[in-house]
Amino acid sequence: MRTVIIEDEINNLNLLSHFIKKYCPEIELVGSCQNKKDGVTLIDSLKPDLVFLDIVLEEHNAFELLEEINNKNIKIIFVTAFDEFALKAFRYHAADYLLKPIQIDELIDAVKNISDQIKNENNPYEDELKQLSKSFKNRTQKYVIISNVDKVSFVRNEDIIYCKSSGRYTEFFLTENRKLLASKSLGEYEQVLNPHYFFRIHKSYVVNLDQVLSINKKTGNYCELKEGATLPISRRRMESFIKYINSM
Repeated sequence: MRTVIIEDEINNLNLLSHFIKKYCPEIELVGSCQNKKDGVTLIDSLKPDLVFLDIVLEEHNAFELLEEINNKNIKIIFVTAFDEFALKAFRYHAADYLLKPIQIDELIDAVKNISDQIKNENNPYEDELKQLSKSFKNRTQKYVIISNVDKVSFVRNEDIIYCKSSGRYTEFFLTENRKLLASKSLGEYEQVLNPHYFFRIHKSYVVNLDQVLSINKKTGNYCELKEGATLPISRRRMESFIKYINSM
């Protein structure tokens, strides 16, 4: 089977590549990459039989990639560090998955299952992938994926009070006095945060709209939040902020 790996963490990519070469002789590893854009190009140019596909690809995800590729006649083994809430989605669909850290026996079984599918039928399972993508989106639209060098966290929208820019990083201030540091900029998160929940009120702050108690325009532009914090609102964003809240 002609196979490619798409995995954004280089150490995980190298380890999976090593395991495949050592334990899966039926696989011909023809390419690899670390992001969605290169993944689309790789799949469409090489036309592999099988793709090992990481769920989280930097600021994108596997299902965004699958929607863009032209070659739909492929098998997918998802490689994921998702917790149990997300894994439930996969159990009801045809696609296989491997849970990080990868276990060699599970890798061998997954490859065998895909190999048997290819031998027994030549039809793509595009419908199953679309259903899985829909299931994934339904589950994750209530969550924000927060990643750093140590782990990937799935945080409910309602648990986020506000986000603060910290250079190339973003600080997430959560309920119950929790805080997470993400290895992406606030601008990157602004593009993926659900606009029904969040609004950028300042170059350094994105606020959860459900957390806003009041907006003060007399003694400087700022908003007061339920958890007690006060955040500045830039002058140029004040009018659009109020209009946005009134339109909801």
